[in-house]
Amino acid sequence: MAKKTAAPVVVSKKPVTPAAKPAAPAAISTPVRNSPVPKGAVRTAAKKEVTYGDIAQRAYEIWSSGQGGSETDNWLRAERELRGA
Repeated sequence: MAKKTAAPVVVSKKPVTPAAKPAAPAAISTPVRNSPVPKGAVRTAAKKEVTYGDIAQRAYEIWSSGQGGSETDNWLRAERELRGA
């Protein structure tokens, strides 16, 4: 019967580092605001784009009410009212 011999032990001179761990999935979150919102930063709803037809309709309404002036005055008043200026 043959004698069993142990395999030679190889000692590495490299430092042993733990295996790289897979990165954990990033947490999905939103930043938290810890201070009050400044008064000037209040969002308003997006303004609807004022079209030529919208202005013409409002100018006609002003004219038909009997409260308007000339065509130009009615048009400019309609623009001011619709655009909020």
